[in-house]
Amino acid sequence: MKNKLLIILLIFLTSCGYTPIYQNIKSSDFSLNIVSANGNEEINNLIKNELKIYFNKESKNKYDISINTNYEKKIISKNTSGAASSYQLFVRTNFTIITKDKKNNFLFTEKINVENNPDSFAQKSYEDIIKRNFASSIREKLIMKLSNYK
Repeated sequence: MKNKLLIILLIFLTSCGYTPIYQNIKSSDFSLNIVSANGNEEINNLIKNELKIYFNKESKNKYDISINTNYEKKIISKNTSGAASSYQLFVRTNFTIITKDKKNNFLFTEKINVENNPDSFAQKSYEDIIKRNFASSIREKLIMKLSNYK
């Protein structure tokens, strides 16, 4: 009885209708040209590196992009001695997209709460990883918006 139930369950799970979110996005559909970048230089450089793969001179859909970022590290809580025990890392990125006939703004935010690590090198390394993840997530959101942009 258990084997039959397992087989039936397996059949239903394999045909659940899963499709990848980014299946229809093609990187060659558009070309991104970063005109200016203001705000946090480190985050801007990470985002620029993420967007380098979308530079295609042969593309008909060309976008000029201005980036404005704001990065904040806020103390959420302190321990009994007054030292910070947890932080919130927050990035706000505003993209201005300019085409031949339109100009639009897209605003993306990312945030995460982080516990303080007494080892400052490990804490800095962890924050750098989070910043790279923020840049990757912001890139994915921008590409999703641009793929639907008319």
